[in-house]
This record gives sequence, C-alpha cells and structure tokens, in this order.
Amino acid sequence: MNKAWKQRKRHAESVAEEAWDHLVSALDSARSFGGTVKDRAYDFKDRAGDLAGEASDRYSSASDRVSSVSSEAWKRANLALDALSGQRSRTPWGWIAVAALGGVAVGWAVAASAPKAIQAASDRFSDEPDELPASAEPPAPYEPVVPPVTP
Repeated sequence: MNKAWKQRKRHAESVAEEAWDHLVSALDSARSFGGTVKDRAYDFKDRAGDLAGEASDRYSSASDRVSSVSSEAWKRANLALDALSGQRSRTPWGWIAVAALGGVAVGWAVAASAPKAIQAASDRFSDEPDELPASAEPPAPYEPVVPPVTP
C-alpha cells in the first residue's frame, strides 16, 4: 500500500470517528433536553389541572408537541446512525404500491370514459352537413394584394 492511500484512509477514519462523536453527543443532548422539557411540560400540566381544565388542555397539547418533536428527533438520529454505519434505507414498497394502484385506477377510468367521449363528439359533428347546399355561392378566387409602387 502506498503512503498517500494510507493517509487518505486515516483521514477518512478520523472524519468518521468525528462524525460518530458528534452523533453520540447530539443523541445525549437530545435525550437530556427532551426529557427535561417533557418533565417540565408534565409539571405544568399537573399544576394547570388543579387550576382549570382548559389550561390543562393547553399544557397537554404542549406536552404532546414535545413528545412528537422528541420522537422525530429519535427517528432522525437513528437514520443518521444507520447512514454512518453503512446501512441502506428501506425501499418504500407501500407507497410504490399505492402509486401503481392509483395509476391503474386512473387508466381504467380514462379507458372506460373514452368511448363515451368519442361517441359524444361524433354525434355533435354529425349534425353538421358535410357539403354546402347547391344554392351556396362559391368563394371568391384568391387575388393577392399588391402594394402600390411609389416613385
């Protein structure tokens, strides 16, 4: 192995280690921050429950928002962890199947309505005569307009 390749490998490994350290630190801070905020929200919820039911609903929704943000953070952190460890993301077969079935449904609807549309168009145009009546005058012959020449 040549020296440049070893240096690039060391650099890549150091970058990967640094990314891993940042991920672990981000996960730890997200865990502690999410837990602290969630605990505070539950404390506020308990206090508000004593005061009024309406206030309790507000704090409950705040707690739910914090929970949803926390779960989103965990989801993204796990995806980042999978990416750093070299795992590929899953193929969304469910969405692919929904798109395929939607395409089939739209195609079937178009195919089912096409004969009716063609029949309606042919009925509409069949009412008009194809030939001019015998009493109609022929169109005037084409005469090009020549601009006057000025001396």
